[in-house]
Amino acid sequence: MKELSVRQSICSSQANSPAGILSVKLRVISLLTASILMPAGSFLFGQQPAPNNQPNQTQGLDKLKELMTPAEAVQFRKNNLSKFDKKLRGGTISSEDDKKLISSGARFKLYLMTLKQDPLKKDPTPTDLNKLRTNILRDLQFSGRVSGKYQARELYLKELTKYAEDLFDNQRMVRFNAVVLLSQLDLRDENSRKKTKQTAYLPAFVPLLKIIASKEQPTELKIIAANGIARIGKLGDPSNAQRIKIAEALIPALEQSLTQEMWYQRSLVFALGALNITDNLARRPIVVDALLKVMNDKKRTYDVRSTAAYTLGKLPLKVNSDIKLITYSIVDLTNEMIGAYNNNRKSRIWKRFFWNIYLAFKPESSDPDFPGKNDGLTQKPVNPVNKTFVNDAYQQIIKPVAFILQPGANQLIPGEITKSMDDWLKKNRPKNFRVAPVNVKPQNQKVAAEGK
Repeated sequence: MKELSVRQSICSSQANSPAGILSVKLRVISLLTASILMPAGSFLFGQQPAPNNQPNQTQGLDKLKELMTPAEAVQFRKNNLSKFDKKLRGGTISSEDDKKLISSGARFKLYLMTLKQDPLKKDPTPTDLNKLRTNILRDLQFSGRVSGKYQARELYLKELTKYAEDLFDNQRMVRFNAVVLLSQLDLRDENSRKKTKQTAYLPAFVPLLKIIASKEQPTELKIIAANGIARIGKLGDPSNAQRIKIAEALIPALEQSLTQEMWYQRSLVFALGALNITDNLARRPIVVDALLKVMNDKKRTYDVRSTAAYTLGKLPLKVNSDIKLITYSIVDLTNEMIGAYNNNRKSRIWKRFFWNIYLAFKPESSDPDFPGKNDGLTQKPVNPVNKTFVNDAYQQIIKPVAFILQPGANQLIPGEITKSMDDWLKKNRPKNFRVAPVNVKPQNQKVAAEGK
């Protein structure tokens, strides 16, 4: 089938595409339930049920720890809140007293989240955590807007990041809102008149990585933290060294995520890809290697594995990258997915998985002004021989992808398509299955094992 057939099916698939998922705003209910919606062991999404040996993540989640008294909150509002608002909006910091005021304001705003009832209202009213978080974000938007001075905003961000960690061992919803806030902080807002672009607050990655590294934090918090780090990778402008530091923290978490929920695994894959790097400081392809391992891991779901394939296609692969191994592995995964699809064609979610495969080779849009116009293996700077290999591989995956993405009932993939792919895989089996000479061969290359 021609590529046009796939393009015509984009509308039915984009709603579930990784790009669409990343752009969805964080919502309290959906993210709190994310870790229980899709069991990692379901037949459709994976081949083998993950062992249920996750650490106990419920300890302390129901206990509310009030970090300031209602009287302290009332006193700050009476004596300092108006001065804090004025200083923050003005944007300038001119004294140590100004610094203390901004710091105490950040503490006040965050610690309000730990109170059972809102002390600033006359009638007993439960604390509205979502409103408190929204108010903080509004504070930031107005800080320095008129004056163009951002010292107060930057100090406020620093203090919010510091005090947010005090909420990490609190009641579930308090922790949740603290992590969501860290994931939403912006150093600068987009302003077309002033020609400024939205810039995520980079230092927030430090506490977010602590959430991911913790064995005690619930999975839904880790999902938010991973999504926040992905946002920082895209909008925060970290240095190459910082990107590598984040990647080196995410990779162990990704390797250890097999027994955790599919949503969390996928969020880690997105976060790793959003860093837009392939190598560490020693020029080892640690990101490529990590994503290949995930993609080739039969114990993970097809959702996670196809997302890893999509992410590999977005990486800034270099001319000397082992493009053949990456390409071959994606075709191998596609072949495996076709077999599983033919055995169970009832769910529409298959369209997303095969759409991921398509995006591993091609950008989401053919518009020359599309910011991701260089995404996909067919767009990478490779030598002519490898270019031919990639294009040949694309011709193998485009047939089943176009077939599955067509509107209407899910039909059986014809045998001639699967035979062509089987033949191509056997003919083009790589000499080794290593990204770099020191890396271990993946154990689940189906065609390679058959060829021994």
